Amino acid sequence: MPFDPNQPRGPDGKWIKTGGVFGAAVLAAVMAAASGGDAVTSVGAGLDAATTRSVSDADTATSKKAARNGDRAEAWRRLALKEARKEIKKDLRCAVQSFGRVQQFFLRHPCDKLDQLLFVVQDETGNTIAGSVTWVKMPSPESAGQLRTLEDTYGSGDVTPFGTKVLEAGGFRFTGKHYRSRLDGKLVVIAETDPIKGRPSDAFLNQIPDVADVLPPP
Repeated sequence: MPFDPNQPRGPDGKWIKTGGVFGAAVLAAVMAAASGGDAVTSVGAGLDAATTRSVSDADTATSKKAARNGDRAEAWRRLALKEARKEIKKDLRCAVQSFGRVQQFFLRHPCDKLDQLLFVVQDETGNTIAGSVTWVKMPSPESAGQLRTLEDTYGSGDVTPFGTKVLEAGGFRFTGKHYRSRLDGKLVVIAETDPIKGRPSDAFLNQIPDVADVLPPP
């Protein structure tokens, strides 16, 4: 469920980087520093979210290794996060737990199994981040590939979270901006995150679903 129809996505479901506000803010800061002016602080608000902590590639790789082994606690620790809340539901009904063209697809091609994880993680600075992981097992690799393609298409609908009470964040909704998808034979895995509290960087918000997407089904 991509967030921006104009931003391209690679074959692995990751956003393809493009220029934007962050690059402009960094350029402004560098120019101000070179001229000895005070504009570095004037763009501080714009840089706030972009300069929050982002872990190294090595830590992300180690985190993904732990996630593949099903060790969420270690995976989050490698990202300097701690899981505050979580809830898992199994054997959900695909057509009920979806909307739009994704739901129409399930009505024509029922899934074999749908499991979901909702979780909340926090870092030492007080950022609180909600995440979801959805595992959909389809009857065939072909139908799984079709589902993933549909999920990765803007405006096509989505497999929806089973409920957000566990997040303890009234009115919270996932935006689809920080999103990963993965295809593994008959299995489609969809992970996404959004902040509940604080100002974590977009880069960090993208690292979490990158790790969560390799978690094995519950």
